[in-house]
Amino acid sequence: MSESELRMTDHELLALLSMTPTESAATTMELFRLDQHAGNELLQNAGLTTLLVRGLAEAQGERIVPVERCAVVGTVLSQAQEWLEIALTTPTTEHVLFTAGSNVGAVLLTLSPFGVHEIQPIESGPAMLALGLHLCREYLAGAAEGLPATAVVKRVRIGQDAVIAQLAAAESGDWTLRSGGESEFTEETVASDAALQRFEAALGG
Repeated sequence: MSESELRMTDHELLALLSMTPTESAATTMELFRLDQHAGNELLQNAGLTTLLVRGLAEAQGERIVPVERCAVVGTVLSQAQEWLEIALTTPTTEHVLFTAGSNVGAVLLTLSPFGVHEIQPIESGPAMLALGLHLCREYLAGAAEGLPATAVVKRVRIGQDAVIAQLAAAESGDWTLRSGGESEFTEETVASDAALQRFEAALGG
């Protein structure tokens, strides 16, 4: 793990997001599947405790505030205006990643099934979607972990409806694109040489 990367648990993320109860923090909490624990003081206090022990937060008077890398992550998540949820499924495994972008930066969070997640800074703005599409390309066109492979990207932006696109590549060479919103979608077979461009267009890229 590099100096710019940070590992945080579910309860640490919950505590961090609870420090700045903004609309963006609430959206982040929902996407990270933490909203079900939003009122759980026991988990929040556990998160605060480990943040303090790890030197990622400190007491300032009666308040506990994040510091250093944790403060940067907290600022991005509480001011985010755009998020991507990326799910990559292959014959052997499934990867789930999130990005959050704001005017002060962006982060990539790689989910771990063990509840300890890796967070690293990335470039914000259009580069965030470009990174998500690059990851999808590696697993679909590059067959990084074999075929069939499926990439699902959910793009959430403040003040706009969420957009979801799913692109599947089969061993036969067939590609299938599904796209739409939370409740309605269309499905079509697409040519392999145009599939990724259509995928990007479906996400509003």
